[in-house]
Formats: sequence, C-alpha cells, structure tokens
Amino acid sequence: MKTARTLGWCVVVAGVWEALAPFILGFSSIPAALWNAMIVGIVLIVLAVIAVYSQKSGTVKAMEWINACLGLWLVLAPFILGYTAGPRANDITVGIIVIVLAVWAALVAGNE
Repeated sequence: MKTARTLGWCVVVAGVWEALAPFILGFSSIPAALWNAMIVGIVLIVLAVIAVYSQKSGTVKAMEWINACLGLWLVLAPFILGYTAGPRANDITVGIIVIVLAVWAALVAGNE
C-alpha cells in the first residue's frame, strides 16, 4: 500500500491548496467559491489522512473513492454554484488532479 499512501499524501496537498486557494489567488470575496473551497479542501485533507494512516485496504479504498467524488464535485461546482474566472479554473484543475490521484490510490490499495 506504499503507492496508495504516497498518492494519499498528494491528495492531502491538493486539499491544502484547495482550502488556501481563495486567499492565495484572491477570490475570498466570492462567498460561494470561498466556502466551497474551504469545505471541500478540509474534507479532502481529513479523508486522505484517514486513508494514509489506515491499515485496512477497504478503508483506504472507501476514503479515496469519496475523494474522487469530491474531485468530480470540484469540476462541476463552478457551473452549479455560478462562479467564474480564477475560482473556476482552480476548482476544475484541482478537481481533475484529485480524481486522478484518488482513483489511482483506490485501485492500487490492497494490491501491493
């Protein structure tokens, strides 16, 4: 599960970025984008840390599949919540990265 753990840490980094992005990229004045980034970022961090420290492949898989769904939400959120420009590009980019990393981690968990 070494690969799954490494990928899990990458999801943690993506979650930290997502939570801090409104302040770094300057879109903290857009409430929908701010709260979406903060909430999703924190949940990504928590679930990925649980996956990284879990000894059970089933738990790792479950946490990473949930993170993949959160990545999908990040891709769709700008269109559903109606924000544009910087927040949209950030969420779509982070969402795609999280989907790839989380699905990869879920697929390799327990197979190593």
